[in-house]
Amino acid sequence: MAGATRQASRVAKGKQKMRDWTSVGDRAPVHADAADGDTLQPQDGVEAWVQANWAQAPETFHLTVEGASIACRGWNLDAVDLPGIVLVHGFRAHAEWWDHIAPALTARHRVVAFSMSGMGDSGWREAYSRRQWGREALVVATALRFTPTTIIAHSFGVMGCLLAAKDSPDQVRRLIVIDSGIPDLDAGDHRIPTSYGRTYPDAETAIDRFRLVPPGRWPHPSILAYIAHTSVVELEDGWTWKFDPRLAASLNEEVYIDSMVGVPVPVDVIRGEHSEVMQGGHVGRLRRFCEDMGDEIVIPASHHHIPIEQPASLTAALLGLLANERRYAPERAGRR
Repeated sequence: MAGATRQASRVAKGKQKMRDWTSVGDRAPVHADAADGDTLQPQDGVEAWVQANWAQAPETFHLTVEGASIACRGWNLDAVDLPGIVLVHGFRAHAEWWDHIAPALTARHRVVAFSMSGMGDSGWREAYSRRQWGREALVVATALRFTPTTIIAHSFGVMGCLLAAKDSPDQVRRLIVIDSGIPDLDAGDHRIPTSYGRTYPDAETAIDRFRLVPPGRWPHPSILAYIAHTSVVELEDGWTWKFDPRLAASLNEEVYIDSMVGVPVPVDVIRGEHSEVMQGGHVGRLRRFCEDMGDEIVIPASHHHIPIEQPASLTAALLGLLANERRYAPERAGRR
Protein backbone atom coordinates (compact mmCIF):
# COMPACT_ATOMS: atom_id res chain seq x y z
CA MET A 1 0.00 0.00 0.00
CA ALA A 2 1.30 3.42 -0.91
CA GLY A 3 2.30 5.73 1.88
CA ALA A 4 0.80 9.09 2.69
CA THR A 5 2.27 12.51 3.40
CA ARG A 6 0.43 14.91 5.66
CA GLN A 7 0.45 18.40 4.23
CA ALA A 8 -0.30 21.82 5.70
CA SER A 9 -3.31 21.95 8.02
CA ARG A 10 -6.14 24.45 7.89
CA VAL A 11 -6.29 24.32 4.09
CA ALA A 12 -8.28 27.18 2.59
CA LYS A 13 -11.27 26.51 0.39
CA GLY A 14 -9.73 28.31 -2.58
CA LYS A 15 -12.36 29.77 -4.84
CA GLN A 16 -15.29 28.11 -3.13
CA LYS A 17 -17.90 30.72 -2.32
CA MET A 18 -19.87 30.33 0.89
CA ARG A 19 -23.07 32.16 1.78
CA ASP A 20 -24.80 32.03 5.15
CA TRP A 21 -26.45 28.63 4.72
CA THR A 22 -28.53 29.16 7.89
CA SER A 23 -30.68 31.61 5.93
CA VAL A 24 -31.78 28.84 3.57
CA GLY A 25 -34.75 26.65 4.32
CA ASP A 26 -38.30 27.13 5.52
CA ARG A 27 -37.30 28.89 8.73
CA ALA A 28 -34.30 30.39 10.46
CA PRO A 29 -32.46 28.02 12.80
CA VAL A 30 -33.06 28.24 16.54
CA HIS A 31 -29.86 28.37 18.56
CA ALA A 32 -29.23 26.74 21.90
CA ASP A 33 -29.29 30.11 23.68
CA ALA A 34 -32.83 30.99 22.61
CA ALA A 35 -34.39 33.45 25.03
CA ASP A 36 -36.73 32.23 27.74
CA GLY A 37 -40.30 32.31 26.55
CA ASP A 38 -39.49 31.53 22.93
CA THR A 39 -41.70 28.84 21.47
CA LEU A 40 -39.53 25.91 20.46
CA GLN A 41 -40.57 22.92 18.41
CA PRO A 42 -39.03 19.43 18.77
CA GLN A 43 -37.02 19.90 15.60
CA ASP A 44 -35.51 23.07 17.05
CA GLY A 45 -33.62 20.91 19.54
CA VAL A 46 -32.05 19.04 16.64
CA GLU A 47 -31.20 22.35 14.99
CA ALA A 48 -29.47 23.57 18.14
CA TRP A 49 -27.55 20.27 18.32
CA VAL A 50 -26.49 20.59 14.67
CA GLN A 51 -25.37 24.18 15.18
CA ALA A 52 -23.32 23.17 18.22
CA ASN A 53 -21.58 20.46 16.19
CA TRP A 54 -20.85 22.84 13.32
CA ALA A 55 -19.28 25.20 15.85
CA GLN A 56 -16.57 22.60 16.53
CA ALA A 57 -14.34 23.42 13.60
CA PRO A 58 -12.26 20.53 12.27
CA GLU A 59 -8.57 20.45 11.58
CA THR A 60 -8.29 20.39 7.78
CA PHE A 61 -5.34 18.91 5.92
CA HIS A 62 -4.39 16.91 2.85
CA LEU A 63 -2.69 13.54 2.51
CA THR A 64 -1.08 12.27 -0.66
CA VAL A 65 -2.38 8.78 -1.44
CA GLU A 66 -1.13 6.97 -4.53
CA GLY A 67 -0.41 10.28 -6.23
CA ALA A 68 -3.69 12.05 -5.41
CA SER A 69 -4.20 14.76 -2.82
CA ILE A 70 -6.88 13.60 -0.35
CA ALA A 71 -8.75 16.28 1.63
CA CYS A 72 -9.30 15.37 5.29
CA ARG A 73 -11.20 16.89 8.20
CA GLY A 74 -10.29 15.75 11.70
CA TRP A 75 -11.72 16.18 15.19
CA ASN A 76 -10.04 15.41 18.52
CA LEU A 77 -6.92 14.19 16.72
CA ASP A 78 -4.62 15.17 19.56
CA ALA A 79 -6.23 12.61 21.90
CA VAL A 80 -3.72 9.99 20.77
CA ASP A 81 -4.73 7.44 23.40
CA LEU A 82 -8.23 7.11 21.94
CA PRO A 83 -9.17 4.75 19.09
CA GLY A 84 -9.94 6.20 15.68
CA ILE A 85 -12.97 6.38 13.40
CA VAL A 86 -12.81 6.98 9.64
CA LEU A 87 -16.01 8.41 8.12
CA VAL A 88 -16.67 7.61 4.45
CA HIS A 89 -19.22 9.48 2.34
CA GLY A 90 -21.34 8.37 -0.61
CA PHE A 91 -21.14 8.79 -4.39
CA ARG A 92 -20.35 12.31 -5.63
CA ALA A 93 -20.47 13.57 -2.03
CA HIS A 94 -17.58 14.79 0.13
CA ALA A 95 -16.19 14.96 3.67
CA GLU A 96 -18.29 17.98 4.70
CA TRP A 97 -21.38 15.76 4.70
CA TRP A 98 -20.14 14.58 8.12
CA ASP A 99 -19.50 18.01 9.69
CA HIS A 100 -22.70 17.98 11.76
CA ILE A 101 -22.19 14.42 13.04
CA ALA A 102 -18.45 13.86 13.49
CA PRO A 103 -18.02 16.12 16.56
CA ALA A 104 -20.70 14.12 18.41
CA LEU A 105 -18.52 10.99 18.15
CA THR A 106 -15.44 12.48 19.82
CA ALA A 107 -16.12 11.75 23.49
CA ARG A 108 -14.32 8.42 23.20
CA HIS A 109 -12.76 8.56 19.73
CA ARG A 110 -10.59 10.51 17.35
CA VAL A 111 -12.49 11.10 14.13
CA VAL A 112 -11.54 11.87 10.55
CA ALA A 113 -13.66 12.30 7.44
CA PHE A 114 -12.03 12.40 4.02
CA SER A 115 -13.16 13.13 0.49
CA MET A 116 -12.52 10.23 -1.83
CA SER A 117 -10.36 11.08 -4.85
CA GLY A 118 -12.39 12.70 -7.60
CA MET A 119 -14.82 14.22 -5.09
CA GLY A 120 -14.95 17.22 -2.79
CA ASP A 121 -11.64 19.03 -2.36
CA SER A 122 -9.56 15.94 -3.19
CA GLY A 123 -7.53 15.57 -6.36
CA TRP A 124 -8.70 13.80 -9.49
CA ARG A 125 -7.26 10.67 -11.08
CA GLU A 126 -7.22 9.35 -14.61
CA ALA A 127 -9.32 6.38 -13.45
CA TYR A 128 -11.14 5.32 -10.28
CA SER A 129 -12.16 2.14 -8.52
CA ARG A 130 -14.02 1.11 -5.40
CA ARG A 131 -11.00 -0.86 -4.23
CA GLN A 132 -8.77 2.20 -4.55
CA TRP A 133 -11.18 4.29 -2.46
CA GLY A 134 -11.04 1.56 0.18
CA ARG A 135 -7.25 1.84 0.14
CA GLU A 136 -7.56 5.59 0.61
CA ALA A 137 -9.56 5.02 3.80
CA LEU A 138 -6.87 2.70 5.15
CA VAL A 139 -4.01 5.04 4.23
CA VAL A 140 -5.76 7.92 6.01
CA ALA A 141 -6.23 5.72 9.08
CA THR A 142 -2.60 4.60 9.01
CA ALA A 143 -1.27 8.14 8.62
CA LEU A 144 -3.20 9.19 11.75
CA ARG A 145 -2.20 6.02 13.64
CA PHE A 146 -5.79 4.85 13.92
CA THR A 147 -5.18 1.27 12.85
CA PRO A 148 -6.85 -0.99 13.51
CA THR A 149 -9.60 1.52 12.77
CA THR A 150 -13.37 1.62 12.95
CA ILE A 151 -14.88 2.61 9.60
CA ILE A 152 -18.35 4.13 9.31
CA ALA A 153 -19.50 4.33 5.70
CA HIS A 154 -22.66 5.61 4.05
CA SER A 155 -24.25 4.52 0.79
CA PHE A 156 -21.84 3.99 -2.13
CA GLY A 157 -18.83 4.45 0.14
CA VAL A 158 -19.58 1.08 1.72
CA MET A 159 -18.34 -0.93 -1.30
CA GLY A 160 -14.73 0.21 -1.11
CA CYS A 161 -14.75 -0.31 2.65
CA LEU A 162 -16.00 -3.88 2.32
CA LEU A 163 -13.18 -4.54 -0.13
CA ALA A 164 -10.65 -2.92 2.20
CA ALA A 165 -11.90 -4.99 5.14
CA LYS A 166 -11.68 -8.13 3.04
CA ASP A 167 -8.18 -7.37 1.71
CA SER A 168 -6.67 -5.94 4.93
CA PRO A 169 -8.67 -7.19 7.94
CA ASP A 170 -5.76 -6.59 10.30
CA GLN A 171 -6.17 -2.84 9.68
CA VAL A 172 -9.93 -2.71 10.33
CA ARG A 173 -11.36 -3.07 13.82
CA ARG A 174 -14.98 -3.07 12.64
CA LEU A 175 -17.21 -1.65 9.89
CA ILE A 176 -20.55 0.10 10.36
CA VAL A 177 -22.68 0.27 7.21
CA ILE A 178 -25.25 3.06 6.85
CA ASP A 179 -28.00 2.52 4.28
CA SER A 180 -26.23 1.16 1.23
CA GLY A 181 -27.50 -0.38 -1.99
CA ILE A 182 -25.75 -3.72 -1.58
CA PRO A 183 -25.39 -5.50 -4.95
CA ASP A 184 -26.89 -8.89 -5.63
CA LEU A 185 -24.15 -11.49 -5.61
CA ASP A 186 -25.98 -13.46 -8.31
CA ALA A 187 -26.90 -10.55 -10.61
CA GLY A 188 -23.49 -9.31 -11.75
CA ASP A 189 -21.90 -5.90 -11.48
CA HIS A 190 -24.18 -2.87 -11.41
CA ARG A 191 -23.68 -0.13 -14.01
CA ILE A 192 -23.89 3.51 -12.94
CA PRO A 193 -25.45 6.06 -15.31
CA THR A 194 -22.81 8.41 -16.65
CA SER A 195 -23.15 12.18 -16.52
CA TYR A 196 -21.39 15.19 -17.94
CA GLY A 197 -20.00 18.18 -16.10
CA ARG A 198 -22.32 21.16 -15.95
CA THR A 199 -21.39 24.75 -15.26
CA TYR A 200 -23.53 27.60 -13.97
CA PRO A 201 -23.03 31.36 -14.19
CA ASP A 202 -22.78 31.93 -10.44
CA ALA A 203 -22.74 30.11 -7.11
CA GLU A 204 -26.37 30.89 -6.34
CA THR A 205 -27.60 29.25 -9.54
CA ALA A 206 -25.52 26.12 -8.91
CA ILE A 207 -26.64 25.87 -5.29
CA ASP A 208 -30.28 26.24 -6.28
CA ARG A 209 -29.83 23.26 -8.61
CA PHE A 210 -28.52 21.00 -5.85
CA ARG A 211 -30.63 17.87 -5.35
CA LEU A 212 -30.29 14.77 -3.24
CA VAL A 213 -30.38 11.44 -5.09
CA PRO A 214 -32.68 9.86 -4.08
CA PRO A 215 -34.54 12.94 -2.81
CA GLY A 216 -36.16 11.55 0.33
CA ARG A 217 -38.99 13.55 1.86
CA TRP A 218 -37.75 15.10 5.10
CA PRO A 219 -34.26 16.57 4.68
CA HIS A 220 -33.30 18.91 7.49
CA PRO A 221 -33.33 22.39 5.87
CA SER A 222 -30.12 23.83 7.28
CA ILE A 223 -28.15 20.61 6.79
CA LEU A 224 -29.29 20.38 3.18
CA ALA A 225 -28.33 24.02 2.62
CA TYR A 226 -24.91 23.52 4.25
CA ILE A 227 -24.14 20.56 2.03
CA ALA A 228 -25.32 22.39 -1.08
CA HIS A 229 -23.04 25.33 -0.30
CA THR A 230 -20.03 23.09 0.24
CA SER A 231 -20.67 21.14 -2.97
CA VAL A 232 -19.86 23.84 -5.54
CA VAL A 233 -16.61 25.32 -6.78
CA GLU A 234 -15.66 28.09 -9.23
CA LEU A 235 -13.74 27.21 -12.37
CA GLU A 236 -12.60 29.42 -15.22
CA ASP A 237 -15.84 28.89 -17.16
CA GLY A 238 -18.28 29.10 -14.25
CA TRP A 239 -19.46 27.27 -11.15
CA THR A 240 -19.81 23.49 -11.04
CA TRP A 241 -20.10 20.50 -8.73
CA LYS A 242 -17.10 19.28 -6.75
CA PHE A 243 -16.73 15.89 -8.38
CA ASP A 244 -15.10 14.48 -11.49
CA PRO A 245 -17.82 13.79 -14.10
CA ARG A 246 -15.73 10.84 -15.35
CA LEU A 247 -16.28 8.82 -12.17
CA ALA A 248 -18.99 6.49 -13.45
CA ALA A 249 -17.14 5.57 -16.64
CA SER A 250 -14.26 4.11 -14.65
CA LEU A 251 -16.46 2.32 -12.15
CA ASN A 252 -18.48 0.60 -14.85
CA GLU A 253 -15.32 -1.18 -15.97
CA GLU A 254 -14.59 -2.57 -12.50
CA VAL A 255 -15.32 -6.20 -11.57
CA TYR A 256 -15.62 -6.30 -7.81
CA ILE A 257 -18.68 -8.07 -6.38
CA ASP A 258 -17.16 -11.54 -5.98
CA SER A 259 -14.17 -9.95 -4.26
CA MET A 260 -16.38 -8.80 -1.37
CA VAL A 261 -17.37 -12.31 -0.30
CA GLY A 262 -15.88 -13.40 3.01
CA VAL A 263 -15.41 -10.09 4.86
CA PRO A 264 -14.05 -11.32 8.20
CA VAL A 265 -14.30 -8.18 10.37
CA PRO A 266 -17.41 -7.43 12.47
CA VAL A 267 -20.03 -5.57 10.45
CA ASP A 268 -23.11 -3.73 11.73
CA VAL A 269 -25.81 -2.16 9.60
CA ILE A 270 -28.12 0.84 10.02
CA ARG A 271 -30.85 1.61 7.49
CA GLY A 272 -33.72 4.06 7.11
CA GLU A 273 -37.24 2.84 7.74
CA HIS A 274 -38.39 4.25 4.40
CA SER A 275 -35.12 3.88 2.50
CA GLU A 276 -35.39 3.84 -1.27
CA VAL A 277 -31.95 2.18 -1.44
CA MET A 278 -31.53 -0.34 1.39
CA GLN A 279 -34.58 -2.43 2.10
CA GLY A 280 -34.85 -5.71 3.95
CA GLY A 281 -33.58 -7.76 1.02
CA HIS A 282 -30.42 -5.70 0.83
CA VAL A 283 -29.62 -6.57 4.43
CA GLY A 284 -29.79 -10.21 3.45
CA ARG A 285 -27.46 -9.50 0.55
CA LEU A 286 -24.96 -7.87 2.89
CA ARG A 287 -25.06 -10.89 5.17
CA ARG A 288 -23.91 -13.08 2.26
CA PHE A 289 -20.70 -11.04 2.06
CA CYS A 290 -19.95 -10.95 5.79
CA GLU A 291 -18.76 -13.60 8.22
CA ASP A 292 -19.61 -11.67 11.41
CA MET A 293 -22.64 -9.41 10.96
CA GLY A 294 -24.89 -8.03 13.66
CA ASP A 295 -28.64 -7.46 13.56
CA GLU A 296 -29.89 -4.47 11.59
CA ILE A 297 -30.86 -1.19 13.24
CA VAL A 298 -33.74 0.68 11.57
CA ILE A 299 -33.95 4.47 11.98
CA PRO A 300 -37.62 5.55 12.05
CA ALA A 301 -38.95 8.36 9.87
CA SER A 302 -35.98 8.32 7.52
CA HIS A 303 -35.24 7.58 3.90
CA HIS A 304 -31.82 6.83 2.41
CA HIS A 305 -30.09 10.02 3.53
CA ILE A 306 -30.27 9.29 7.26
CA PRO A 307 -27.46 11.77 8.12
CA ILE A 308 -29.61 14.55 6.64
CA GLU A 309 -33.10 13.45 7.68
CA GLN A 310 -32.45 11.98 11.14
CA PRO A 311 -28.92 12.98 12.21
CA ALA A 312 -29.51 12.85 15.97
CA SER A 313 -31.17 9.41 15.81
CA LEU A 314 -28.34 8.16 13.61
CA THR A 315 -25.74 9.48 16.04
CA ALA A 316 -27.51 7.79 18.95
CA ALA A 317 -27.45 4.50 17.05
CA LEU A 318 -23.76 4.91 16.24
CA LEU A 319 -22.88 5.71 19.85
CA GLY A 320 -24.82 2.67 21.00
CA LEU A 321 -22.89 0.42 18.65
CA LEU A 322 -19.57 2.00 19.54
CA ALA A 323 -20.26 1.52 23.25
CA ASN A 324 -20.24 -2.23 22.68
CA GLU A 325 -16.78 -3.33 21.63
CA ARG A 326 -16.56 -5.51 18.54
CA ARG A 327 -13.28 -6.07 16.78
CA TYR A 328 -11.72 -8.43 14.30
CA ALA A 329 -10.21 -11.54 15.89
CA PRO A 330 -8.37 -13.76 13.39
CA GLU A 331 -8.95 -16.86 15.51
CA ARG A 332 -12.75 -16.40 15.07
CA ALA A 333 -12.65 -15.62 11.33
CA GLY A 334 -14.97 -17.76 9.30
CA ARG A 335 -17.54 -18.29 12.05
CA ARG A 336 -21.10 -17.09 11.53
